[in-house]
Amino acid sequence: MSGTLSDILPDDALSRHRDLLVAGPSRETVWPVPSHILASAVAPDDGLAVVTTRTAARTMVDRLVRDVPALERDNTGVVDGTPTHDEVRVDPRERYWSVPSPVDLTGTSMAVHDCMETLWEQGVADRHMLFDSLSNVLMSTDSETVTRYAHQLLLLANATSAVSVFPIYTNVTDGTDFERLKHLFDGMVRVRRRNGTREVRCVGIDGAATGWVRLGDSEAVSGAEAD
Repeated sequence: MSGTLSDILPDDALSRHRDLLVAGPSRETVWPVPSHILASAVAPDDGLAVVTTRTAARTMVDRLVRDVPALERDNTGVVDGTPTHDEVRVDPRERYWSVPSPVDLTGTSMAVHDCMETLWEQGVADRHMLFDSLSNVLMSTDSETVTRYAHQLLLLANATSAVSVFPIYTNVTDGTDFERLKHLFDGMVRVRRRNGTREVRCVGIDGAATGWVRLGDSEAVSGAEAD
């Protein structure tokens, strides 16, 4: 069986399961599934707060605006936790915030809060969230701390129609850490590669397709790299 992500994860499922963990064996396997989820969730005039710990902030925003049709650049804010920041002026009016490193959890939480407030002040009611990968934080911080941190970020995005998407890469994430984190989320989308295409399986999401489903060819090959 094959289909598009909107066939597999319909809009009414996203209205009931707003905090999603997207899990796969590697970054290359998982992407671009998070952006396809957001494409199903983001409506015109919605906003998005992005936390990036690896991909350049400017590149991340460019790709999300490209891949999420309803998303406008002016409604997108980015918190940059990459080791080498883009040369972008740190100014809330530009919807860009930087923190010293991916493991500056307090700084990131404060920046996400400021990003959400800035989008609200410019008239954006529903503000979705994408955190590029919890695995990048888990490599340097214990899972209990990361779990509390992720829970705090999810609370910041707790709006009626907002969706939060948090990828995790199982090839670099301890099984115990993964089990601890997955209980924070309303549902999970598992991703794998088979014969050159991506397959997804929804876990704990009412109304979603059950079992492994192959994504259509265009979704299977687009956005294979996240850097």
